[in-house]
Amino acid sequence: MMRALVVTIALVAAGAAGGGFPAMAQPASAQGTRMIEGRIVSLQGNQVMLNNGTIVTIPRDVAQPTEIDQGDTIRLNYEVRNGQNVATSLQMMDRAGGLRPR
Repeated sequence: MMRALVVTIALVAAGAAGGGFPAMAQPASAQGTRMIEGRIVSLQGNQVMLNNGTIVTIPRDVAQPTEIDQGDTIRLNYEVRNGQNVATSLQMMDRAGGLRPR
């Protein structure tokens, strides 16, 4: 009984001292590139709003404004820069109204 108590206290102390448990570590995606997929519900200039409310800025080197439309479903990799979501890559998943020439 005493041994179990000592082991429990040691584990609690290690966690409180900053040793932490692996399950508590932040995922790598929270520190760098993130991925999101969704349908574009609003398109203003180089910013899109997805159906979940996420707003992402799409630089011209990632996609031209004429390449995307409201209703398209896209998959984005993005980074948070100065508090804004900035796309680093874009993949078209589904076109609104089917495929159409650009």
